Amino acid sequence: MMVDEGSLVLRHRDARLVVAPQRGGTIHEFKWRGEDILRPASPGAPDDPFGTACFPMVPFVNRIAQGRFSFGGHIVRLRRNWSEDPHPIHGQGWRAIWRVTAASETSATLRFEGGGDEWPWRYACEQRLRLFPDALSIELSIENLSAAPMPAMLGLHPYFPRAGQAQLRARLPRVWLTDAAALPVEETPTPPAWLFEPPRSVQAVPLDHCFCGWSGHASLDWPGRTVHVRALHCRYLHVYAPAGRDFFCIEPQTGAPGSLGRDTAEASVLAPGSQMTIEVHLQVTAH
Repeated sequence: MMVDEGSLVLRHRDARLVVAPQRGGTIHEFKWRGEDILRPASPGAPDDPFGTACFPMVPFVNRIAQGRFSFGGHIVRLRRNWSEDPHPIHGQGWRAIWRVTAASETSATLRFEGGGDEWPWRYACEQRLRLFPDALSIELSIENLSAAPMPAMLGLHPYFPRAGQAQLRARLPRVWLTDAAALPVEETPTPPAWLFEPPRSVQAVPLDHCFCGWSGHASLDWPGRTVHVRALHCRYLHVYAPAGRDFFCIEPQTGAPGSLGRDTAEASVLAPGSQMTIEVHLQVTAH
């Protein structure tokens, strides 16, 4: 383990990981054999998590329309947290300072406590990052520290490079259609033009949509290498493949956008003192 200007640098043979705990618990670099597996952070990343390689989403994912929902007698009103979106997005953790509670040459544990403010419930989150010679494992958990049940969602937002050369394979049977503000309006069977089984180019169609009924397995193929994605306790995969950009995101998460505002059982509910965990594993192979 090495500390470089506030960042942790982990190494395990051919793999290298750079983590920035004080900048939203974000990942700034994941390399294997000198190649970028995740898109490296941009120079402006210290001020913008969207410029990083990966960030955690907690205690909710994606957008909450107008920042308003009700739960357990609370009327929750959240402020916008990104200047380019009128709706609060991706939770609180990606804008917070995380502290390092354990670290070694190949692993690190980060912790963040939040809530008790505009989000009425107190909670604690941990990220456990483990680096292997050919893989990265990220375990993200949340614990309800309040005295009342709390809604919760978890997700990871990794960015991948070289969109023009990447092929995605994933079984994505259903999808949430969205309006012009990227807010969900209808769940429907996935249109044939949006399917990625059999695999095809990530850039086949521009997407910023959440897919439902995901198996938790996906693969990404580039010339010379494959990244196998395995996610535990994530039934949703958000695919962000903007037109004309050389990056894309596939985001494992526990719920679909808008879950908190639909008054359904989509979002998990944590009893006082209980917790939930997801784990996302990125395995790299050469071919």
